[in-house]
Amino acid sequence: MERLIATYFFVGYSRFAPGTLGSLLSFPLVYLSADKPLISLPLSLILFLLGAFFSNEVAKQKGEDDPEEVVIDEVLGMVVSFSFVPFSLKTFLVGFVTFRILDVVKPFPIKKFEGLPGGLGIMADDLVAGLINSLILKIIFSYV
Repeated sequence: MERLIATYFFVGYSRFAPGTLGSLLSFPLVYLSADKPLISLPLSLILFLLGAFFSNEVAKQKGEDDPEEVVIDEVLGMVVSFSFVPFSLKTFLVGFVTFRILDVVKPFPIKKFEGLPGGLGIMADDLVAGLINSLILKIIFSYV
């Protein structure tokens, strides 16, 4: 069960960019919850809690701090990114790219949250990246 959840239904086992693929395949959840905080916020809480627990288990099994096959954190980050942003193909593509940049580069304060212990750190940095990304998207799409 822990691998099923932590790897987002085994997407994380992809040989090609599992984090990017996990972010991209968050599309159905983003589509269903974008700009609907009454859906996205409880969904984000569930993803965070399950993700923290199960990713911690996978990390312990593997003896790694943040195994690359754990991608539930990217799914959380994408859902949070769109919690207050209307969905369109354009917003999804821009949000996908900006989220991946934030997730890879980890500018301050994102990097700080990565240092939290176990599954909490695995999930928290992507949660913060999603919050920052949501703000970026609100700014971009309020002027377009």
